[in-house]
Amino acid sequence: MSDTPDDTSKRLASTSFTEPQDPTEVARVRPRPKVTTGKPKRLPKTAGMKLAYGVMSASGTTSATAGNFYSPELSTDFLELPQSLYEQWNYYRFFYRKNPFVGQALDLHTELPLSKVRLNIPKAKNRDLALQATEWCERWARRIGLLHRLLAIVHEWHLIGEVFVWCEDANPEMPEGLMYEEVNVIVDGDDGTGEARTERRLREDQSAAIEWLKKNYKGWTSIRCLPPEQTHMEAFNFTDEKLIELVPDAKTKKIIEAADSGDTRAQRVVGSMPTDVVNAVREGTNIPLNTDPEAGSFVHYLANKKSDYEPRGHSILERCLQSLVHFDKLRQANASIASRHMTPIRIVYAEDMAASDTDALREQVDLALQDPDFSIIANFQITWEEMGSDQRLLDLSGEMDLLARELYAGLGVTEGLLTGESSYSGDKISLEVINTRYMLLREILQDFTEEYLFKPMCKRMGFVELDDDGNEQVIYPRLSFTRLALRDNADTFDSLFNLYQKGSLDIDVILELLNIDPVTTREKLERDFFTPNDSTFNEVLRNMYGDVGRKLVEETDVVPKVAKNLGLKHSPPKEEGGGRFG
Repeated sequence: MSDTPDDTSKRLASTSFTEPQDPTEVARVRPRPKVTTGKPKRLPKTAGMKLAYGVMSASGTTSATAGNFYSPELSTDFLELPQSLYEQWNYYRFFYRKNPFVGQALDLHTELPLSKVRLNIPKAKNRDLALQATEWCERWARRIGLLHRLLAIVHEWHLIGEVFVWCEDANPEMPEGLMYEEVNVIVDGDDGTGEARTERRLREDQSAAIEWLKKNYKGWTSIRCLPPEQTHMEAFNFTDEKLIELVPDAKTKKIIEAADSGDTRAQRVVGSMPTDVVNAVREGTNIPLNTDPEAGSFVHYLANKKSDYEPRGHSILERCLQSLVHFDKLRQANASIASRHMTPIRIVYAEDMAASDTDALREQVDLALQDPDFSIIANFQITWEEMGSDQRLLDLSGEMDLLARELYAGLGVTEGLLTGESSYSGDKISLEVINTRYMLLREILQDFTEEYLFKPMCKRMGFVELDDDGNEQVIYPRLSFTRLALRDNADTFDSLFNLYQKGSLDIDVILELLNIDPVTTREKLERDFFTPNDSTFNEVLRNMYGDVGRKLVEETDVVPKVAKNLGLKHSPPKEEGGGRFG
């Protein structure tokens, strides 16, 4: 009796295949796939099935397609990179300290734009007031170390990508009686009767307040960069206002806890801290920071970013992180090989050597390694070879060169700029790009220094005047820098001097090119007019001596005396018009 198709399929489905003992029987006993006979069930052919499983064919089978896709953020090398901001900051600091490309590039980006800072006298109606504001800010800049503070800000701006600049105002508070006075006024009431009140008004004579400020106000007492790990910031859309809080560190918490426990030394340290900081630590909350420079101590946020919607700034090392990690892995690979083969492998052999001679030779080799003066003596030829790490190190010259070029592009520098082994003509285009970026960075620093440092201080000091419309204008100096040494001095100066001689350029541009303040130079030239310091004073003396010499020759007997001393015969010229009239 023959089996029906249904019985055959059931028997095949219930059959278990075992692994054959003889490998040659694999092809003959290979398990057969399960076969389904009969009419297939109708399946809905929807668009979702087409996209997920493929296209249904006319024969009832499905052509499946793979759902693989590439994502750079899910690749293995990307997942090895630091993901949190704190890990990224640690990576940036590590490579700055250890990698020569990164360290040198960041130092150049920090030092070249800030080779020297200079304060220029502002334009004002009252020249004396402008000079007073400039001199006061110059004294403050020397006391606070403005150049070093700007260097720290620029370094953090490039390394971390953002800077929280804390400007502290620890000056004593001005007594209110110097600025305000109490005045008795009569206020009309609702019933028509007058009521006497006392109001506080601003004094018309502010001389006492100004004198107090000159003696006690010293400007911003300190400027420092806050650590980003201890600064919490929240930004919002449609506004430039930010909420910035300082997270107390463990060291500050420990010293305050010790002071609360009765430690006298800790109490002395805590007594010098701001009260708001101590109260926030005791309450277990963050310290809110002021962002308005007009209200006293404040924090200013500088970010290296191009879009306003980005929450945080970007370090210049962020784009180089994969190359730096790859570079470090290759270095570690060769370092591991070199460490394993610091002691070379020795191969000592001789042809057709007996077993007894092998043992004897081994003993002599061991003795020779222990005693450098030991001599190996044999009556047959011995070959001694040593295999060190130089034969096993990976040849990574091409890979290293590619990574170096990637780092140059990512760090925004050239090889000649890092090493100094280049010329202006060879890297002219690259230097022009770097010079443009440095000029933009200078504009950012000028805006921060003038608007957030100089302007509030000069306003508190009273360096204010009214413009033509009656509005108050704060008089504060302008920050400028020396010329960037990224161009050929001779070519630049010759081009500008030719324009000056043709009348197409003012002298101020050339003076600034030479790091000379044009305003101060003009004042000194006016001071030196018709004095021995005048550049043309010697010409005046020469012309004067020439006129005196002619007068002496014409009106004295100096000529006969000179002729006599020289042994010459002097004949005075005959006078014209001495004959008779015909």
